[in-house]
Amino acid sequence: MMPVLSRQAAPILALTVAVTLIAHFAGPGGPLSVALTAVIALSALFLPPEVLLAAALVTGSGLGITALQAPLVGPLLLSDLLLLACLGCLLQRRPGEAKHDRFLAVSLALFVGWSLLATLHVGTSVTPLLRIALYGAVFLLLARHRGNRKPVYAIVTCYALVNVVGGVIQDQTRLVGLDIGDPAQTGALLLAALCPLLTSELRTPLPWLVGAVLLCGIFLTQTRSVWFATVVVLVVWAQKRLTLPRLLVWFTALALLGLQTVSWVTGVFGLNSTSADYRWQTIDAGLRRGFESPLFGSGWGYASSGLDHSVPSYLNQAVDSVLPYNLFVCVFASVGVPGVLMLALFVCRLLHRLVARRGAPLLFTVAVLAMSLTEMTLYAGSMLTLLFFTYAGMGLAPATDAPMPSDPPTTGGGGPSRASAEGPATHTGIVAAGSPTGAVGGTAWGSDLTRTGSTRNQHAGLNASRHSPCPGAVR
Repeated sequence: MMPVLSRQAAPILALTVAVTLIAHFAGPGGPLSVALTAVIALSALFLPPEVLLAAALVTGSGLGITALQAPLVGPLLLSDLLLLACLGCLLQRRPGEAKHDRFLAVSLALFVGWSLLATLHVGTSVTPLLRIALYGAVFLLLARHRGNRKPVYAIVTCYALVNVVGGVIQDQTRLVGLDIGDPAQTGALLLAALCPLLTSELRTPLPWLVGAVLLCGIFLTQTRSVWFATVVVLVVWAQKRLTLPRLLVWFTALALLGLQTVSWVTGVFGLNSTSADYRWQTIDAGLRRGFESPLFGSGWGYASSGLDHSVPSYLNQAVDSVLPYNLFVCVFASVGVPGVLMLALFVCRLLHRLVARRGAPLLFTVAVLAMSLTEMTLYAGSMLTLLFFTYAGMGLAPATDAPMPSDPPTTGGGGPSRASAEGPATHTGIVAAGSPTGAVGGTAWGSDLTRTGSTRNQHAGLNASRHSPCPGAVR
Protein backbone atom coordinates (compact mmCIF):
# COMPACT_ATOMS: atom_id res chain seq x y z
CA MET A 1 0.00 0.00 0.00
CA MET A 2 2.76 2.44 0.76
CA PRO A 3 4.21 2.61 -2.78
CA VAL A 4 0.71 3.27 -4.20
CA LEU A 5 0.06 6.00 -1.68
CA SER A 6 3.43 7.54 -2.50
CA ARG A 7 2.64 7.63 -6.21
CA GLN A 8 -0.68 9.31 -5.50
CA ALA A 9 0.84 11.86 -3.18
CA ALA A 10 3.82 12.66 -5.41
CA PRO A 11 2.03 15.24 -7.63
CA ILE A 12 0.63 16.99 -4.57
CA LEU A 13 3.97 17.12 -2.81
CA ALA A 14 5.68 18.39 -5.97
CA LEU A 15 2.99 21.04 -6.32
CA THR A 16 3.43 22.07 -2.70
CA VAL A 17 7.19 22.45 -3.13
CA ALA A 18 6.78 24.43 -6.36
CA VAL A 19 4.23 26.87 -4.96
CA THR A 20 6.21 27.27 -1.76
CA LEU A 21 9.26 28.20 -3.82
CA ILE A 22 7.15 30.80 -5.62
CA ALA A 23 6.05 32.09 -2.23
CA HIS A 24 9.64 32.36 -1.08
CA PHE A 25 11.24 33.94 -4.14
CA ALA A 26 8.39 35.90 -5.75
CA GLY A 27 7.40 37.80 -2.59
CA PRO A 28 5.87 39.67 -0.99
CA GLY A 29 4.67 37.29 1.67
CA GLY A 30 5.96 36.07 4.96
CA PRO A 31 5.84 32.73 6.76
CA LEU A 32 2.05 32.96 7.08
CA SER A 33 1.57 33.10 3.31
CA VAL A 34 3.94 30.18 2.80
CA ALA A 35 2.15 28.12 5.45
CA LEU A 36 -1.28 28.93 4.01
CA THR A 37 -0.07 28.02 0.53
CA ALA A 38 1.20 24.65 1.72
CA VAL A 39 -2.08 23.94 3.50
CA ILE A 40 -4.13 24.72 0.38
CA ALA A 41 -1.91 22.57 -1.82
CA LEU A 42 -1.95 19.64 0.61
CA SER A 43 -5.73 19.85 0.90
CA ALA A 44 -5.85 18.22 -2.53
CA LEU A 45 -4.93 14.97 -0.78
CA PHE A 46 -8.24 14.99 1.10
CA LEU A 47 -10.76 17.04 -0.90
CA PRO A 48 -12.29 16.01 -4.24
CA PRO A 49 -11.24 18.17 -7.18
CA GLU A 50 -14.86 19.21 -7.82
CA VAL A 51 -14.98 20.93 -4.42
CA LEU A 52 -11.68 22.72 -5.01
CA LEU A 53 -12.83 23.79 -8.48
CA ALA A 54 -16.14 25.13 -7.21
CA ALA A 55 -14.29 27.00 -4.42
CA ALA A 56 -12.03 28.60 -7.03
CA LEU A 57 -15.08 29.68 -9.04
CA VAL A 58 -16.69 31.31 -6.01
CA THR A 59 -13.56 32.98 -4.62
CA GLY A 60 -12.48 34.20 -8.07
CA SER A 61 -14.80 37.20 -7.82
CA GLY A 62 -13.63 37.89 -4.30
CA LEU A 63 -16.90 37.35 -2.39
CA GLY A 64 -16.88 41.10 -1.89
CA ILE A 65 -13.68 40.80 0.15
CA THR A 66 -10.85 42.92 -1.21
CA ALA A 67 -8.23 40.69 0.40
CA LEU A 68 -9.26 37.77 -1.81
CA GLN A 69 -8.41 39.81 -4.90
CA ALA A 70 -4.97 40.73 -3.57
CA PRO A 71 -2.04 38.45 -4.45
CA LEU A 72 -1.52 35.91 -1.71
CA VAL A 73 1.76 34.43 -2.89
CA GLY A 74 3.75 36.41 -5.42
CA PRO A 75 1.30 36.96 -8.31
CA LEU A 76 -0.96 34.08 -7.20
CA LEU A 77 -4.47 34.75 -5.90
CA LEU A 78 -6.39 32.45 -3.58
CA SER A 79 -8.42 31.20 -6.55
CA ASP A 80 -5.18 30.38 -8.41
CA LEU A 81 -3.94 28.33 -5.48
CA LEU A 82 -7.21 26.44 -5.32
CA LEU A 83 -6.95 25.71 -9.04
CA LEU A 84 -3.40 24.45 -8.59
CA ALA A 85 -4.60 22.19 -5.80
CA CYS A 86 -7.39 20.98 -8.11
CA LEU A 87 -4.80 20.16 -10.78
CA GLY A 88 -2.77 18.18 -8.29
CA CYS A 89 -5.86 16.28 -7.21
CA LEU A 90 -6.81 15.47 -10.82
CA LEU A 91 -3.30 14.18 -11.46
CA GLN A 92 -3.97 11.47 -8.88
CA ARG A 93 -6.82 10.06 -10.92
CA ARG A 94 -6.41 7.61 -13.72
CA PRO A 95 -7.61 8.85 -17.12
CA GLY A 96 -10.97 7.53 -18.25
CA GLU A 97 -11.47 5.06 -21.04
CA ALA A 98 -12.40 7.72 -23.58
CA LYS A 99 -9.74 8.35 -26.19
CA HIS A 100 -7.75 11.50 -25.58
CA ASP A 101 -8.45 14.14 -28.22
CA ARG A 102 -4.96 15.16 -29.29
CA PHE A 103 -6.19 17.68 -31.84
CA LEU A 104 -8.14 19.58 -29.21
CA ALA A 105 -5.22 19.57 -26.77
CA VAL A 106 -2.69 20.57 -29.44
CA SER A 107 -4.82 23.41 -30.80
CA LEU A 108 -5.27 24.86 -27.29
CA ALA A 109 -1.56 24.44 -26.50
CA LEU A 110 -0.61 26.12 -29.78
CA PHE A 111 -2.95 29.02 -29.07
CA VAL A 112 -1.54 29.60 -25.59
CA GLY A 113 2.04 29.02 -26.78
CA TRP A 114 1.72 31.45 -29.68
CA SER A 115 0.09 34.03 -27.41
CA LEU A 116 3.02 33.73 -24.98
CA LEU A 117 5.50 34.08 -27.83
CA ALA A 118 3.73 37.13 -29.26
CA THR A 119 3.44 38.72 -25.84
CA LEU A 120 7.12 38.17 -25.07
CA HIS A 121 8.02 39.54 -28.52
CA VAL A 122 6.09 42.74 -27.82
CA GLY A 123 7.46 42.96 -24.30
CA THR A 124 4.25 43.10 -22.27
CA SER A 125 3.43 41.15 -19.11
CA VAL A 126 2.69 37.44 -19.47
CA THR A 127 1.19 37.00 -15.99
CA PRO A 128 -2.46 37.32 -17.18
CA LEU A 129 -1.82 34.84 -19.97
CA LEU A 130 -0.25 32.36 -17.55
CA ARG A 131 -3.41 32.55 -15.48
CA ILE A 132 -5.45 31.69 -18.59
CA ALA A 133 -3.03 28.82 -19.27
CA LEU A 134 -3.91 27.52 -15.80
CA TYR A 135 -7.59 27.53 -16.76
CA GLY A 136 -6.67 25.62 -19.91
CA ALA A 137 -4.74 23.03 -17.90
CA VAL A 138 -7.83 22.46 -15.74
CA PHE A 139 -9.85 21.96 -18.93
CA LEU A 140 -7.43 19.37 -20.32
CA LEU A 141 -7.35 17.33 -17.13
CA LEU A 142 -11.11 17.49 -16.63
CA ALA A 143 -11.57 16.22 -20.18
CA ARG A 144 -9.51 13.09 -19.46
CA HIS A 145 -10.84 12.02 -16.07
CA ARG A 146 -14.14 10.68 -14.89
CA GLY A 147 -15.80 13.11 -12.57
CA ASN A 148 -19.02 14.07 -10.88
CA ARG A 149 -20.45 17.26 -12.33
CA LYS A 150 -23.26 17.57 -9.81
CA PRO A 151 -21.25 19.28 -7.00
CA VAL A 152 -20.04 21.95 -9.43
CA TYR A 153 -23.52 22.46 -10.89
CA ALA A 154 -25.08 22.60 -7.41
CA ILE A 155 -22.60 25.14 -6.03
CA VAL A 156 -22.82 27.32 -9.17
CA THR A 157 -26.63 27.28 -8.93
CA CYS A 158 -26.64 28.19 -5.22
CA TYR A 159 -24.09 30.94 -5.84
CA ALA A 160 -26.20 32.29 -8.71
CA LEU A 161 -29.40 32.32 -6.63
CA VAL A 162 -27.65 34.10 -3.77
CA ASN A 163 -26.45 36.81 -6.14
CA VAL A 164 -29.91 37.23 -7.67
CA VAL A 165 -31.70 37.47 -4.32
CA GLY A 166 -29.00 39.70 -2.83
CA GLY A 167 -29.05 42.02 -5.83
CA VAL A 168 -32.84 42.34 -5.67
CA ILE A 169 -32.74 43.05 -1.94
CA GLN A 170 -30.15 45.77 -2.56
CA ASP A 171 -32.49 47.23 -5.22
CA GLN A 172 -29.75 47.32 -7.86
CA THR A 173 -30.63 49.25 -11.00
CA ARG A 174 -28.85 46.61 -13.05
CA LEU A 175 -28.29 43.25 -11.45
CA VAL A 176 -24.55 42.96 -10.80
CA GLY A 177 -24.77 40.48 -7.93
CA LEU A 178 -23.50 40.79 -4.41
CA ASP A 179 -19.80 40.57 -5.20
CA ILE A 180 -19.38 40.26 -8.98
CA GLY A 181 -19.84 43.89 -9.96
CA ASP A 182 -20.39 43.31 -13.69
CA PRO A 183 -23.82 42.56 -15.22
CA ALA A 184 -22.29 40.55 -18.07
CA GLN A 185 -20.34 38.33 -15.66
CA THR A 186 -23.42 37.98 -13.47
CA GLY A 187 -25.47 37.02 -16.51
CA ALA A 188 -22.90 34.40 -17.47
CA LEU A 189 -23.12 32.92 -13.96
CA LEU A 190 -26.91 32.74 -14.20
CA LEU A 191 -26.66 31.04 -17.61
CA ALA A 192 -24.17 28.54 -16.18
CA ALA A 193 -26.76 27.71 -13.51
CA LEU A 194 -29.66 27.54 -15.99
CA CYS A 195 -28.05 25.13 -18.47
CA PRO A 196 -27.94 22.00 -16.21
CA LEU A 197 -31.54 22.70 -15.19
CA LEU A 198 -32.64 22.70 -18.83
CA THR A 199 -30.86 19.42 -19.53
CA SER A 200 -32.02 17.81 -16.24
CA GLU A 201 -28.41 17.11 -15.25
CA LEU A 202 -29.11 18.84 -11.95
CA ARG A 203 -32.17 17.80 -9.97
CA THR A 204 -33.50 20.46 -7.61
CA PRO A 205 -36.70 20.93 -5.65
CA LEU A 206 -39.15 23.06 -7.64
CA PRO A 207 -36.96 23.22 -10.77
CA TRP A 208 -39.40 25.49 -12.60
CA LEU A 209 -39.30 28.01 -9.77
CA VAL A 210 -35.49 27.95 -9.73
CA GLY A 211 -35.43 28.35 -13.50
CA ALA A 212 -37.89 31.26 -13.31
CA VAL A 213 -35.73 33.03 -10.71
CA LEU A 214 -32.66 32.59 -12.91
CA LEU A 215 -34.50 33.90 -15.98
CA CYS A 216 -35.75 36.90 -14.00
CA GLY A 217 -32.18 37.57 -12.90
CA ILE A 218 -31.01 37.37 -16.51
CA PHE A 219 -33.63 39.94 -17.47
CA LEU A 220 -32.62 42.22 -14.58
CA THR A 221 -29.01 42.37 -15.81
CA GLN A 222 -30.35 44.57 -18.65
CA THR A 223 -27.47 43.32 -20.76
CA ARG A 224 -28.22 42.67 -24.43
CA SER A 225 -25.39 40.17 -24.89
CA VAL A 226 -26.73 38.08 -22.00
CA TRP A 227 -30.28 38.26 -23.36
CA PHE A 228 -29.09 37.22 -26.80
CA ALA A 229 -27.09 34.33 -25.35
CA THR A 230 -30.17 33.16 -23.44
CA VAL A 231 -32.27 33.12 -26.62
CA VAL A 232 -29.57 31.13 -28.42
CA VAL A 233 -29.38 28.63 -25.54
CA LEU A 234 -33.15 28.11 -25.51
CA VAL A 235 -33.31 27.65 -29.29
CA VAL A 236 -30.46 25.13 -29.28
CA TRP A 237 -31.98 23.30 -26.31
CA ALA A 238 -35.34 23.03 -28.12
CA GLN A 239 -33.82 21.22 -31.12
CA LYS A 240 -34.79 17.56 -31.22
CA ARG A 241 -32.01 16.65 -33.63
CA LEU A 242 -28.80 18.61 -33.58
CA THR A 243 -25.67 18.35 -35.68
CA LEU A 244 -22.72 20.70 -35.96
CA PRO A 245 -23.81 22.12 -39.37
CA ARG A 246 -27.33 22.69 -38.05
CA LEU A 247 -25.94 24.33 -34.92
CA LEU A 248 -23.80 26.69 -37.00
CA VAL A 249 -26.76 27.57 -39.23
CA TRP A 250 -28.96 28.36 -36.24
CA PHE A 251 -26.20 30.37 -34.60
CA THR A 252 -25.52 32.41 -37.74
CA ALA A 253 -29.22 33.07 -38.34
CA LEU A 254 -29.78 34.19 -34.75
CA ALA A 255 -26.66 36.37 -34.83
CA LEU A 256 -27.88 38.19 -37.95
CA LEU A 257 -31.34 38.58 -36.44
CA GLY A 258 -29.85 39.84 -33.19
CA LEU A 259 -27.76 42.47 -34.96
CA GLN A 260 -30.84 43.69 -36.81
CA THR A 261 -32.88 44.05 -33.64
CA VAL A 262 -30.34 45.82 -31.41
CA SER A 263 -31.91 49.24 -31.92
CA TRP A 264 -35.43 47.87 -31.43
CA VAL A 265 -34.51 46.08 -28.19
CA THR A 266 -32.70 49.18 -26.96
CA GLY A 267 -35.74 51.38 -27.60
CA VAL A 268 -38.36 48.99 -26.20
CA PHE A 269 -36.54 48.39 -22.91
CA GLY A 270 -35.00 51.86 -22.58
CA LEU A 271 -31.41 50.59 -22.59
CA ASN A 272 -28.28 52.67 -23.02
CA SER A 273 -27.84 53.33 -26.75
CA THR A 274 -24.41 54.87 -26.12
CA SER A 275 -23.15 51.51 -24.90
CA ALA A 276 -23.99 49.84 -28.21
CA ASP A 277 -22.24 52.56 -30.21
CA TYR A 278 -19.24 52.39 -27.91
CA ARG A 279 -18.90 48.64 -28.49
CA TRP A 280 -18.80 49.07 -32.25
CA GLN A 281 -16.16 51.78 -31.86
CA THR A 282 -13.95 49.50 -29.78
CA ILE A 283 -14.33 46.71 -32.36
CA ASP A 284 -13.33 49.10 -35.14
CA ALA A 285 -10.36 50.31 -33.09
CA GLY A 286 -9.34 46.70 -32.40
CA LEU A 287 -9.39 45.84 -36.11
CA ARG A 288 -7.22 48.86 -36.91
CA ARG A 289 -4.81 47.90 -34.14
CA GLY A 290 -4.67 44.33 -35.44
CA PHE A 291 -3.94 45.36 -39.03
CA GLU A 292 -1.06 47.48 -37.77
CA SER A 293 0.65 44.28 -36.56
CA PRO A 294 -1.18 41.28 -38.07
CA LEU A 295 1.45 38.70 -37.08
CA PHE A 296 2.17 39.35 -33.40
CA GLY A 297 -0.49 41.90 -32.48
CA SER A 298 -0.08 44.13 -29.46
CA GLY A 299 0.65 41.33 -27.01
CA TRP A 300 -1.70 39.81 -24.48
CA GLY A 301 -0.89 42.54 -22.00
CA TYR A 302 -3.17 44.66 -24.15
CA ALA A 303 -5.95 42.28 -23.07
CA SER A 304 -4.60 41.70 -19.63
CA SER A 305 -7.65 41.97 -17.41
CA GLY A 306 -11.27 42.92 -17.15
CA LEU A 307 -10.63 46.23 -15.42
CA ASP A 308 -11.58 48.12 -18.58
CA HIS A 309 -15.02 46.52 -18.41
CA SER A 310 -16.06 48.22 -15.18
CA VAL A 311 -19.53 49.66 -15.66
CA PRO A 312 -19.24 53.08 -13.97
CA SER A 313 -16.18 54.33 -15.87
CA TYR A 314 -15.74 52.46 -19.12
CA LEU A 315 -17.68 54.96 -21.24
CA ASN A 316 -15.29 57.70 -20.14
CA GLN A 317 -12.18 55.90 -21.41
CA ALA A 318 -10.56 56.39 -24.79
CA VAL A 319 -11.68 53.77 -27.30
CA ASP A 320 -8.12 52.76 -28.19
CA SER A 321 -7.33 51.92 -24.56
CA VAL A 322 -10.26 49.53 -24.09
CA LEU A 323 -10.50 45.86 -25.03
CA PRO A 324 -12.54 45.31 -28.22
CA TYR A 325 -15.97 44.02 -27.29
CA ASN A 326 -15.60 40.96 -29.50
CA LEU A 327 -13.57 37.88 -28.61
CA PHE A 328 -12.00 37.18 -31.98
CA VAL A 329 -11.30 40.84 -32.77
CA CYS A 330 -9.62 41.19 -29.38
CA VAL A 331 -7.49 38.09 -29.99
CA PHE A 332 -6.58 39.44 -33.45
CA ALA A 333 -5.51 42.76 -31.93
CA SER A 334 -3.60 41.00 -29.14
CA VAL A 335 -1.76 38.09 -30.81
CA GLY A 336 -2.41 38.44 -34.53
CA VAL A 337 -3.85 36.21 -37.24
CA PRO A 338 -2.12 32.98 -36.06
CA GLY A 339 -3.76 33.31 -32.66
CA VAL A 340 -7.21 33.77 -34.22
CA LEU A 341 -6.78 30.70 -36.43
CA MET A 342 -5.63 28.50 -33.55
CA LEU A 343 -8.48 29.67 -31.34
CA ALA A 344 -10.98 29.04 -34.14
CA LEU A 345 -9.67 25.49 -34.62
CA PHE A 346 -10.01 24.85 -30.89
CA VAL A 347 -13.58 26.16 -30.76
CA CYS A 348 -14.71 24.22 -33.84
CA ARG A 349 -13.25 20.98 -32.53
CA LEU A 350 -14.79 21.59 -29.12
CA LEU A 351 -18.24 22.13 -30.63
CA HIS A 352 -17.84 19.01 -32.76
CA ARG A 353 -17.19 16.95 -29.63
CA LEU A 354 -19.91 18.54 -27.49
CA VAL A 355 -22.73 18.45 -30.04
CA ALA A 356 -22.96 14.65 -29.86
CA ARG A 357 -23.66 14.79 -26.11
CA ARG A 358 -26.10 17.71 -25.99
CA GLY A 359 -25.53 18.40 -22.33
CA ALA A 360 -25.20 21.54 -20.24
CA PRO A 361 -21.57 22.05 -21.37
CA LEU A 362 -22.74 22.41 -24.98
CA LEU A 363 -25.43 24.93 -24.03
CA PHE A 364 -23.03 27.02 -21.96
CA THR A 365 -20.34 26.90 -24.65
CA VAL A 366 -22.88 28.19 -27.16
CA ALA A 367 -23.88 30.90 -24.66
CA VAL A 368 -20.26 32.03 -24.29
CA LEU A 369 -19.81 32.16 -28.07
CA ALA A 370 -23.01 34.19 -28.39
CA MET A 371 -21.79 36.67 -25.78
CA SER A 372 -18.41 36.77 -27.52
CA LEU A 373 -19.94 38.66 -30.44
CA THR A 374 -20.29 41.79 -28.30
CA GLU A 375 -18.10 40.98 -25.28
CA MET A 376 -14.49 40.06 -24.62
CA THR A 377 -14.98 36.69 -22.91
CA LEU A 378 -11.41 35.46 -22.50
CA TYR A 379 -9.28 37.26 -19.95
CA ALA A 380 -7.52 36.60 -16.69
CA GLY A 381 -9.57 36.80 -13.54
CA SER A 382 -12.83 36.35 -15.45
CA MET A 383 -15.37 34.07 -13.81
CA LEU A 384 -16.95 33.59 -17.24
CA THR A 385 -13.61 32.35 -18.66
CA LEU A 386 -13.10 29.88 -15.82
CA LEU A 387 -16.71 28.69 -16.09
CA PHE A 388 -16.25 28.13 -19.81
CA PHE A 389 -13.15 25.96 -19.43
CA THR A 390 -14.70 24.10 -16.48
CA TYR A 391 -17.97 23.25 -18.23
CA ALA A 392 -16.25 22.37 -21.50
CA GLY A 393 -13.80 20.06 -19.74
CA MET A 394 -16.56 18.32 -17.81
CA GLY A 395 -18.54 17.95 -21.03
CA LEU A 396 -15.72 16.05 -22.71
CA ALA A 397 -14.99 13.81 -19.74
CA PRO A 398 -16.27 10.23 -19.58
CA ALA A 399 -18.65 11.32 -16.82
CA THR A 400 -20.76 8.75 -15.00
CA ASP A 401 -22.80 10.93 -12.71
CA ALA A 402 -25.71 11.68 -15.02
CA PRO A 403 -27.13 10.52 -18.34
CA MET A 404 -27.11 12.86 -21.29
CA PRO A 405 -30.51 14.40 -22.05
CA SER A 406 -30.51 12.93 -25.56
CA ASP A 407 -29.89 9.38 -24.33
CA PRO A 408 -32.54 6.90 -25.45
CA PRO A 409 -34.08 4.69 -22.76
CA THR A 410 -32.27 1.45 -22.02
CA THR A 411 -33.80 -1.44 -23.94
CA GLY A 412 -33.48 -5.13 -23.50
CA GLY A 413 -32.19 -6.42 -26.81
CA GLY A 414 -32.16 -4.06 -29.78
CA GLY A 415 -28.56 -2.97 -29.37
CA PRO A 416 -26.29 -1.12 -27.01
CA SER A 417 -27.65 1.89 -25.16
CA ARG A 418 -25.70 4.69 -23.59
CA ALA A 419 -24.43 4.80 -20.05
CA SER A 420 -27.00 5.18 -17.34
CA ALA A 421 -26.77 7.47 -14.37
CA GLU A 422 -24.88 4.82 -12.45
CA GLY A 423 -22.25 4.54 -15.17
CA PRO A 424 -20.91 1.53 -17.09
CA ALA A 425 -20.68 -0.71 -14.02
CA THR A 426 -24.48 -0.99 -13.88
CA HIS A 427 -25.24 -0.80 -17.57
CA THR A 428 -27.50 -3.67 -18.63
CA GLY A 429 -27.91 -3.27 -22.38
CA ILE A 430 -27.45 -6.42 -24.52
CA VAL A 431 -25.78 -6.78 -27.90
CA ALA A 432 -27.27 -9.59 -29.91
CA ALA A 433 -25.03 -12.32 -31.29
CA GLY A 434 -23.30 -11.28 -34.46
CA SER A 435 -23.96 -7.57 -34.03
CA PRO A 436 -21.07 -5.10 -34.00
CA THR A 437 -19.62 -4.30 -30.64
CA GLY A 438 -20.65 -1.07 -28.99
CA ALA A 439 -18.94 1.52 -26.87
CA VAL A 440 -20.58 2.88 -23.78
CA GLY A 441 -19.12 6.00 -22.24
CA GLY A 442 -15.86 5.30 -24.06
CA THR A 443 -15.61 1.70 -22.71
CA ALA A 444 -15.86 -1.20 -25.11
CA TRP A 445 -18.47 -3.66 -23.88
CA GLY A 446 -19.10 -5.67 -27.03
CA SER A 447 -16.86 -8.70 -26.48
CA ASP A 448 -18.34 -9.95 -23.19
CA LEU A 449 -21.89 -9.12 -24.19
CA THR A 450 -21.51 -10.85 -27.54
CA ARG A 451 -20.16 -13.97 -25.84
CA THR A 452 -23.21 -13.95 -23.61
CA GLY A 453 -25.51 -13.74 -26.60
CA SER A 454 -23.73 -16.54 -28.41
CA THR A 455 -23.82 -19.01 -25.50
CA ARG A 456 -27.42 -18.38 -24.43
CA ASN A 457 -30.62 -17.86 -26.31
CA GLN A 458 -32.09 -14.38 -26.49
CA HIS A 459 -34.73 -15.01 -23.83
CA ALA A 460 -32.22 -16.31 -21.30
CA GLY A 461 -29.88 -13.42 -22.05
CA LEU A 462 -32.67 -10.93 -21.43
CA ASN A 463 -33.50 -12.48 -18.07
CA ALA A 464 -29.83 -12.52 -17.10
CA SER A 465 -29.49 -8.84 -17.93
CA ARG A 466 -32.45 -8.00 -15.74
CA HIS A 467 -31.39 -9.95 -12.68
CA SER A 468 -27.59 -9.96 -12.74
CA PRO A 469 -24.82 -7.42 -13.28
CA CYS A 470 -23.21 -6.92 -16.65
CA PRO A 471 -20.87 -9.83 -17.55
CA GLY A 472 -18.04 -7.38 -17.97
CA ALA A 473 -18.48 -6.27 -14.36
CA VAL A 474 -18.48 -9.74 -12.82
CA ARG A 475 -14.90 -10.61 -13.42
